[in-house]
Amino acid sequence: MSVSIYYTAKRKQKLTHTEQEAINQLLEKYSVDEEIDEYLKTGEGHNWTSFTIYDSKNPTAYDVIFEGSTELPNNSEYAMFDGVDHWATLLADIRNVIAGAEWNVHVDDHNLIWDEENLEYDITK
Repeated sequence: MSVSIYYTAKRKQKLTHTEQEAINQLLEKYSVDEEIDEYLKTGEGHNWTSFTIYDSKNPTAYDVIFEGSTELPNNSEYAMFDGVDHWATLLADIRNVIAGAEWNVHVDDHNLIWDEENLEYDITK
């Protein structure tokens, strides 16, 4: 059974060019493509899937500016935790780029809590 992390950001203003460029840089920084290739070649490491962003031209609601879901790795005792930690860190960095948006990030039915003081998701709660 697969488990995924889901993410949605809403606001009236669409993403700016500057925000989109910053997001693109973060996506490159947090890419797991090399880890996926390694796993497919050797069977070693986590069974990652790439970070998925839904088509912004067809949002699920009029005010959605960023949304997607990514299946979490699940092939070892700590794989899922490592996946949540990795993607929650990326999503925190993206959230810090997109000003004024209302966010919802959850793993299946468990909402991740935003830590306003540290500007990150607290995945321990």
